[in-house]
Amino acid sequence: MLRISYTLVVFSFLSHTRIPLSFSLPASSSFLPLPLSYSPTPTHTPNIHTSLLFLPPPSPSLSQLMRDLGARELMFTSDGQYRISESLRMKPHRDVVHTLNYQNAHDNPLQRLKREAPHHPLMVMEFWTGWFDHWGEKHLERNISPEDFSLELRAILAEGASVNLYMFHGGTNFGFMNGGNWGEGEERGRTYRSTVSSYDYDAPLSEWGSVTKKYLELRNLLVETVPESLSLNPLPPLPLSVPTADYGEIKMTLYISLLSTLQYVPEPHTSGTPIPMEFLPLNKWSGQGFGYILYRTFVPSSASSLTIHGLKDYGLVMLDLKPIREVGYFDKVTISLPSPSSQGLPSRQLDILVENGGRVNFGHPLAVRKGISGSVVVDGVTQANWKIYSFEFKNSFIQNIDRGGVWLRTPAKEDSGPALFKGSFTIDGTPKDTFIDMQGWNKGVVFVNGANLGRYWMKGPPGSLYVPAPLLSQGINKNHVQHCSSAVPVECPSHIIKNMENSPIETTR
Repeated sequence: MLRISYTLVVFSFLSHTRIPLSFSLPASSSFLPLPLSYSPTPTHTPNIHTSLLFLPPPSPSLSQLMRDLGARELMFTSDGQYRISESLRMKPHRDVVHTLNYQNAHDNPLQRLKREAPHHPLMVMEFWTGWFDHWGEKHLERNISPEDFSLELRAILAEGASVNLYMFHGGTNFGFMNGGNWGEGEERGRTYRSTVSSYDYDAPLSEWGSVTKKYLELRNLLVETVPESLSLNPLPPLPLSVPTADYGEIKMTLYISLLSTLQYVPEPHTSGTPIPMEFLPLNKWSGQGFGYILYRTFVPSSASSLTIHGLKDYGLVMLDLKPIREVGYFDKVTISLPSPSSQGLPSRQLDILVENGGRVNFGHPLAVRKGISGSVVVDGVTQANWKIYSFEFKNSFIQNIDRGGVWLRTPAKEDSGPALFKGSFTIDGTPKDTFIDMQGWNKGVVFVNGANLGRYWMKGPPGSLYVPAPLLSQGINKNHVQHCSSAVPVECPSHIIKNMENSPIETTR
């Protein structure tokens, strides 16, 4: 029997925890891909996505410009069900097809589209099968039940329309690739909402490929409605379940302070004022796109008040390496600085670590700079002389600190600021899909063999991260947890690897 050893590394942005980690596996599952759209239109079609910015639909000049530049494919808009008339009033190029997006139809939008654009083929370009989560909000706040999913889909097919399921298969925003949104209603444009790493979406196939009730409803509906001439009936039997495993508990035995790894990141950029990460002279002058950015300066020992303008998205303020305050997305915030622990020193080191929580991919504005885009004022005086460090958490960074960093034994309690934690576990036999349980940890990201699984945050709703079997290879595998420390030490949990049937879907708020 094959025995495989693995090491886990966790980066912690907020308060360190000290309990072991654990794995939680998905339940036995299976999937059967099915063709869901039988429209005769081309496979690859450019989308003039008018709903992305909530802006007016495209003008004739936009579609004509694309034609003039040589685009010959079918073009289409992708509009909300309440924007049909507005989109058609713009009168884009005659061969731009208008399609719809919705989850629950109101006032028969397909009939309205048919009346206003009788010569267009009917299609629901995005039929939302579920919804995604934001950190700190209710799980599946906007969703559709399997029964209503089947009814809405049946109504679409009854109109003779084509349909594209968004999403058919749930997925994962691995690494730092999750998006974000603005608050809705009166909050739109003011409240930043970061999307979680899991994009399970309550889709017909789950994040890890498991058949759901929606999948079975869809399968039954296709048996009833798809013409026999398409040779889909009878459908083949469901395949065997996706293999999963329970790998138990992982003790996070080693840690290293993030601020002691500065020799493994690019040379700091010196600036008179803070600048956002996109303006750093990195990556062939394209700037920093993801990860964390550290702003370092020195303030008078007598300093008592700190005001930060334009911090995005989450920050940790530290004085002399000690965390003093966690701060969220804001235009301006003022905090009090504690008195120095020892007298006589002329200055104290001020560090502000800022996380890019994910880029807004819907709504306005989109081009939001990450880090600190404004000034930092200390006791009424604008602070100058900054050193700015980039923590992109590339694979090379994880490898270099794993090999050359000075790792210490994880203490029972720690209040030393952001840190990385490392532990190991062993697998007997062929690796299988699993989930890693992050309950008890505060905020950060997890790496397995250098692969960034995504973010965790005690706010929930997800309490675990998906670990696909291909990330677990033969030999020694390394797992790191990045943890971002606050000023309040808590007990450090272990990671538990267990079957997804027992895995948390929501954490306690």
